[in-house]
Amino acid sequence: MTVTTVGVLRETSPGERRVAIVPDLVPALARLGATVLVEPGAGVRSGHHDADYRAEGAEVTGRTELLRRTDVLLGIRPPNIDPDRELRPGQVLVALLRPQRIPYLVRKWADRGVTAIGLDLAPDLAAAYPLDAEASQARVAGYRAVLIAAARLDRCLPPWGAADGLFDPVRVLVVGAGHAGLQAIDTARRLGAPVDAFEPRNRERAAVAALGAALLELPGCDAVEDDREFREALGRECPAWVAGLDKVVGRYDIVVSALAPPGRMPPLLLRTATVARLRPGSVLVDLAVGPDAGNIEGARPDTTTLVGDGVTVIGAGELAAEVPGTASRAYAHNVVALLERLSHCGPVAADPVLGPMLVADRGAVRHGPTGRLLTEAAAVAGLP
Repeated sequence: MTVTTVGVLRETSPGERRVAIVPDLVPALARLGATVLVEPGAGVRSGHHDADYRAEGAEVTGRTELLRRTDVLLGIRPPNIDPDRELRPGQVLVALLRPQRIPYLVRKWADRGVTAIGLDLAPDLAAAYPLDAEASQARVAGYRAVLIAAARLDRCLPPWGAADGLFDPVRVLVVGAGHAGLQAIDTARRLGAPVDAFEPRNRERAAVAALGAALLELPGCDAVEDDREFREALGRECPAWVAGLDKVVGRYDIVVSALAPPGRMPPLLLRTATVARLRPGSVLVDLAVGPDAGNIEGARPDTTTLVGDGVTVIGAGELAAEVPGTASRAYAHNVVALLERLSHCGPVAADPVLGPMLVADRGAVRHGPTGRLLTEAAAVAGLP
């Protein structure tokens, strides 16, 4: 696919401070033969001004002109754009799409002939890692989760006075050692806290050990090899995970939960009655929480609640957006890697990395789970 004009959209979602391309990566796109258009103010909330983009060779232009001229539209979240009026057949849309949350918009993109690529859908392949924005943004979120918990805790994380017994150390539990969980482990350890982690997948368990955290072993919870076995274990062993965590979670002052199997709702692991038994002043951050569910009962995105005798439960929203400088730079590198691959690959659907990232292409919904949601909705409505 030839990429000739790239457009960087200004984000309009409340609280979103990231930008899809940072100024000093504009030359990298120019080396691919692309002209870069930037919507005015696109980078301001991440510390990048229009003059910074112009200095690196980008053209700053209004949204209407940008949409008219652009071959590839770049954003962080699905843009607030009318597909019928503002997009044209053949345009490519790149963002963190999370298509199962917006199936009817995906259908409109497909009907319009737009190619939509989700940077949150990179497959688990070594060649896909440079494109994996879900991973890069999760690492930022894991870092931020620990800082938020530390700020809300009624004690200091470093073991002040531990040598003379004045203070007990703050103990941290991380549930789930994906990209966010591993970064949370590393951040908490760097702040001086002893960290335990519960993780059923063998590869992630090895990463936990490499970071120097202790693996929390729960009775009846066997390790699994991959995501497929992980999903199967959710139905078979999840009650044992819940029971095991119920017995031990009271040891910890901070809990960061980030256990979410790909393509499925996160399992409910910590019930309100369990949380209420934690020491008053303890803090839990649910990184797995979404619109419908999370690892902690009652957690909701962007919501903080008190449980029991002063236990704080924080439902994480887009925590990466709270660290827009680092998050934008990481995301921009993912975008550059994607465009490099687009510039050199053949048919996108046949590419082993890009194919699984296709959400809509050539008039069809290509993302299987989203397609099934649309089919099921049509069947319920009695449509053909």
